Amino acid sequence: MTLQLTLNSTSKLEFAFGKITTGKEMQLFGEYFPALTPLIEEHGCQQVGSFVVIASNTKNTAPEMGAFTQWPSEENFKNFYSDPRFIKLKALRDDSLDLLCDGHFFNPVDKVIDINTDDDYAIVISKEDPMGLKAMLNLPLEVNSPTQTYSGKSITLSLWDDNADNVLAAPSKEAEIFRVRFNAPTS
Repeated sequence: MTLQLTLNSTSKLEFAFGKITTGKEMQLFGEYFPALTPLIEEHGCQQVGSFVVIASNTKNTAPEMGAFTQWPSEENFKNFYSDPRFIKLKALRDDSLDLLCDGHFFNPVDKVIDINTDDDYAIVISKEDPMGLKAMLNLPLEVNSPTQTYSGKSITLSLWDDNADNVLAAPSKEAEIFRVRFNAPTS
């Protein structure tokens, strides 16, 4: 199935990933997300594409899932996180996750990327261009990104190939790589 990642240069592209606590799947998907959806929409957040993480070289807890979302502005993101309704839901979210890494905003661009949901893709965050990957997308971290973990780095999206296998296998302090498969659109 084909998924179109539609990016908009007037929005802030956010990259986030996480890991669900074993046994808390229903709490996250059955309680938290249904309550969260109208609230994030009210703050202008739009999902671009979600994915399953098949492998990564991240340290400590290995991520299992992630998403690209778009926010109208950093202010919308901050207002969402300070909204009393979200603060009430936050404990439910935090209790259901072993890992959440969000707030990574990359420079926006107008672009539509066709994704085959049967293929694997590489998402690489690094200072230098990843070794031999054919980038479908390459964007630097925004200076005003709420989270600065990836300061001075860019995000690259490419189809998974042998070069991506080499990046995953090579120990690196400067590059994080995620082997992902995008979820099919629900509508």
